Amino acid sequence: MFNKVAIIGLGLIGGSIARMLKKKHQSVHITAYSRKPENLHNAIKEGIIDEVASNDAIDCNDVDLFIVATPVLTSITIIKSLLDDPRLKSTALVIDAGSVKQSIIDSIVDHKKAHQFVGCHPMAGSEKSGYTFSTHSILADAWVIITPHKKNNNADIAAIEKFWKLLECKIHITDAATHDRMVAGTSHLPHIVSSVLMESVFAFNKENNPSDMLPFIGKGFKDMTRLAGGSPDMWADIVLLNNSNIIAVLEDYIQSLTEVKHSIQQASLHNDRNVLYRYFEEVQNKWNKYHA
Repeated sequence: MFNKVAIIGLGLIGGSIARMLKKKHQSVHITAYSRKPENLHNAIKEGIIDEVASNDAIDCNDVDLFIVATPVLTSITIIKSLLDDPRLKSTALVIDAGSVKQSIIDSIVDHKKAHQFVGCHPMAGSEKSGYTFSTHSILADAWVIITPHKKNNNADIAAIEKFWKLLECKIHITDAATHDRMVAGTSHLPHIVSSVLMESVFAFNKENNPSDMLPFIGKGFKDMTRLAGGSPDMWADIVLLNNSNIIAVLEDYIQSLTEVKHSIQQASLHNDRNVLYRYFEEVQNKWNKYHA
């Protein structure tokens, strides 16, 4: 197991990894790196990490595992710098936690140390951001997608799989292209839909003050728009780097919206409730299969 770990970006995911890792492997030495290291002293007081330093002063000496948990564009820069560092041990591994995989792999796959990077994506999180909101429970029983590339070897992939299992995660291994296509629909589209819903409802009620809407907002609206509170820094990178898959799934979504709009218009025109019933019944059947 990795005895000296560096986590770059001790936010929601990085902090949750640190919490669970310290719980499971108390003797591990964790150094956290941040753009604002002064904000992480509570993590030391809590015993979650052992040292804290700035992103500008990353020390590769004797580190067994680097975990890069920053927005994707920043992660690419950091991963390249780690692989370029002559102090990086030949046995050290670098993983990330980003929601886009192909762009990262493409950026490093020709590097002479590319085999030391293994792409990872814990399917966990919250609309909240920052170490303050990190918790053990975020990772427990969550899926982690591992996306090996052609330079990786089986022993390193197995070591990373063992690491995530230590943190009580479930593992799925696939290629980066499949990962990016799947999460465009299951993760990226929901965030965009949540954002657009928030924007469109306020536009529809533009003559009202936001406070006027409060009595009309129930749990459904809060559930549907929760994701819109996510980090703009993180989501701008995700959408930029997975744009082709996101545009493709958006096209399907727009088509679905057009079809349901047509169904509503037809039901209204012919006073035919069955048109709407059949639509919602079909969707419910799909929901039942997914949640079975």
